[in-house]
Amino acid sequence: MPSTAQTDRLLTVADAAERLGIAVAVVLAHIRAGRLRASNVGLGSVRPRWRIRGEDLEEFLAARQVARPVAPTRRRNRQTTAGVIEFFR
Repeated sequence: MPSTAQTDRLLTVADAAERLGIAVAVVLAHIRAGRLRASNVGLGSVRPRWRIRGEDLEEFLAARQVARPVAPTRRRNRQTTAGVIEFFR
């Protein structure tokens, strides 16, 4: 669990991108799609200046956690009878 000092700080889009390990454009796409909560601290919507709360970033990360897929089992080859060639499997 992150400390309160980390979650109270407002992050820029570049800070969030660095923390997530993705490009700034991808963070902006998540904000526009509504998957990542952010506040516009700019003067208007022409050129928004987004700020992201630390707890919103942690919530975004928790929602995107994916369980590791189970490795598929290896299929066994069918044994053929001697002298028969299989064209279709």
